[in-house]
Amino acid sequence: MKKVITFISVLALAIPIFAAPSASAETFIFQSGPLTNLDPAGATVNGGFTKFTTKGGMYMQQCIAPVAGARPATCSDELQLWISTKGEVGSVSATGQIAFKVAAQITGRGVSVDCTKTSCGIFFRLDRSATADTSEDLFLPITFREGAAAPLLPADVVTVTLNSKPLTRNVPMALAYRQSAKILATAQSGLPVTLTSLTPECSYANGTLTALKGAGQCALAHRTAGNDKFAASSANYPFILEPGAQKVERPTKVLKKGKPKAMPAETNFGETISYRSLSKNCRVELNLIEAQKRGVCTIIATAPAKEGMWLALKQELRIRVS
Repeated sequence: MKKVITFISVLALAIPIFAAPSASAETFIFQSGPLTNLDPAGATVNGGFTKFTTKGGMYMQQCIAPVAGARPATCSDELQLWISTKGEVGSVSATGQIAFKVAAQITGRGVSVDCTKTSCGIFFRLDRSATADTSEDLFLPITFREGAAAPLLPADVVTVTLNSKPLTRNVPMALAYRQSAKILATAQSGLPVTLTSLTPECSYANGTLTALKGAGQCALAHRTAGNDKFAASSANYPFILEPGAQKVERPTKVLKKGKPKAMPAETNFGETISYRSLSKNCRVELNLIEAQKRGVCTIIATAPAKEGMWLALKQELRIRVS
């Protein structure tokens, strides 16, 4: 059944509402204020979902009208939202009010479009969890009244990397507790890029993103102010937090026969380390190791895990005895 748009007027004083009705029991319903005669200098479509798909999250974007059977060829790089019921960092709740900004002129992947001359609208699609599923694709046309449009500025291309690996907006990346994570952000415009941690589960300072927990989610946001040549830019980069890896830092690598030597008493995360010898030529007492004869001393270092923070340690160490 083809999705259509209906106009509902409730009493003489009610605000007109446009509704995208469901095509089946699984399809979303989105209702909003008028989608026609919008301010070309910039407008906000206010609405919300009275029913949301059970198939996953959705993207909401301003795009040009699609050709029948295909998705839009051009969508705005900036005018888009990620809608979800799961509360992912960077998403907008499907159960709350939706304020979607639209513009008479948009730019997407280097292509500029004048929406006063080209048919444009709001396009809904399932998110990255089901990129090939077009069952929820829906295009709602919008129009703008006559007037001066805001100047069309090219989108600022911002590149954000973590340990030299590019981040993609709204696409999660794994990040372990206390993992070394160096962030570098550059803008094509040359403008400064402001980076901010959006949640207390991670901190950002001086080019380093730090996961403060080993479970859950966090997100990093970038923003540029824009200028007379480039539009302002913003995006969110979510992270799935994972337990950190404990290790024995700066362990003893060489022993002298008959001379005890201390091994680190704690892991890099502060857990007490237990040592056990696997070799007959050396013995261990607490964190002191003593070799009885030359050769190689093999010991096992262990430490407990902490739920939601780090994994248990079990590390084999080989120490040369001279």
